[in-house]
Amino acid sequence: MKFFKDVSKREHQNWNKAVSADFYILLFLLFVNILMYSYNSAELVSSLSMFWIGIIVTFGYQFILNRREESKQK
Repeated sequence: MKFFKDVSKREHQNWNKAVSADFYILLFLLFVNILMYSYNSAELVSSLSMFWIGIIVTFGYQFILNRREESKQK
C-alpha cells in the first residue's frame, strides 16, 4: 500500500533546484546576521525566522516549478 505517489524525474530535479536556491538564500541571511551582530550586537533575523523562511522558500519554489511544468505539458 502506497501513501504517496512516485515522483517523476522532473519533480526530483525541481526539488533539487528549490533546495539549492534555499541554501544560498539562507547563506546570505546568515552572512547578513553575522555582519549585523558584529556591528550592533543584535541579530537582524532570528533563528526561528530563518527556519520558516527556509521552509517557505523551498516548498514554495518547488510548487512554482512543478506548476510551471504542468502548464507547459497542457
